[in-house]
Amino acid sequence: MTYFIAGNTAVDNARSLSQSALPNAPQVVDEPTSRRTGFLRTRLSAVLRSAAERELRLANRLDPACSTS
Repeated sequence: MTYFIAGNTAVDNARSLSQSALPNAPQVVDEPTSRRTGFLRTRLSAVLRSAAERELRLANRLDPACSTS
């Protein structure tokens, strides 16, 4: 029940905040993300994944009893 009340409160606060903007407020157009951002995100995730695999291999070599697989 507590989560329900907190959720309703959060939704009510978001609604009141979104309706508090002035009617003549300037609007900012979101620019589409560049292809470079997608490439960078993909490359970074690959680097992080390979680093995590290396750490796991090293940990398994140091203490094989704690293997997760």
